[in-house]
Parts: sequence; structure tokens; C-alpha cells
Amino acid sequence: MKLFNRYKFSDKQQSLGGTISTIMGLAALGLLVYGVRQSFLVQGQAGVFVGSLALCSLLLSLVGCVIGLLSFKEENKFYSLSKLGSLLCGIITIFMVAVFMMGIPTM
Repeated sequence: MKLFNRYKFSDKQQSLGGTISTIMGLAALGLLVYGVRQSFLVQGQAGVFVGSLALCSLLLSLVGCVIGLLSFKEENKFYSLSKLGSLLCGIITIFMVAVFMMGIPTM
């Protein structure tokens, strides 16, 4: 009983948009982690530098999410990286929007 020997004989490739989306999501995650680390090192007094890292992370994840969702239109491709990139970028985008909304003072 061979359940784990599954071979794929196909000339499909990963979609280009999915690959770009995944790379942009990983870059946004890296910027976010670096910004949080820098903020902890200076005990919350990082200022504009960490804010600019957060904005770059938000923009990368937003663009990556759009590219990942548009990559589902490519025909005869594998979509696993499209799903991964869209999900990763979407989660980071929602998180960063929530962080920015917490920073807006209420009236």
C-alpha cells in the first residue's frame, strides 16, 4: 500500500504573480520583524525610522496581496504560491492597518 509515492508528471509551473507575491510577503514580514526588534532595542523611542519601516511593510504587503490575487487569472499553472503569498500579504496588511488604526487618536 503506497500512499505517499505520488508523482506529478506535468509541465505546469508556479505562476509568476504567486512567486512575486510570496517574495513580497516575506519581505514585508522581514521589515515588520526588524522594525519591532529595533523598537524593543530602543525601548519604544524609535520614532520615524520604525514608522517608515511599518509603512514600507504595509505597502509591500498591500501590493503583494493585489499581485497574488491577480495571479489566479494565469491559466495552466500551479497556484500554491499564489495562495501562500495572498494569504501572507493579506494577514500582514490586516495587522498593519489595525496597528495604524490604534495609533490614530480618538476625538
